[in-house]
Amino acid sequence: MLAQIGLKGHRLGLQLYPEKDHSGLIRAIKAMGAEVDTVLPYVYDAQAAEANIITAIEEMAQGPSMRSRCTSSGQVRRSDRYRAGAWGAPPNCTQAWSAQPIASVGPVVSDELQSHGLRTDIYPANDAFS
Repeated sequence: MLAQIGLKGHRLGLQLYPEKDHSGLIRAIKAMGAEVDTVLPYVYDAQAAEANIITAIEEMAQGPSMRSRCTSSGQVRRSDRYRAGAWGAPPNCTQAWSAQPIASVGPVVSDELQSHGLRTDIYPANDAFS
């Protein structure tokens, strides 16, 4: 699609997604003659609220009383590190996580869940934000 748009001599703002490699897209846009200004509107802080994530996952391990909701792929990766034992997860943590209904905000998060062997039970209609 970008090839159909004349970019030579234009300046393009590009919103970046945290923890992703955007270098290929940026190179392609520059190769078409445009200047690129990148913006990273937020950065996922892997250390923030670590105790809250651990507590939530440990509560899931106690029984099927919770539902998991995932709002970013970084959140899924972080939770998976805990499930994998990075922070001393209880042995039944993986089974407990898998037993919970999991909600995703859209296709990027659902794809991340799938890449970690998890499913999406609840998601927006048409795989899009509502």
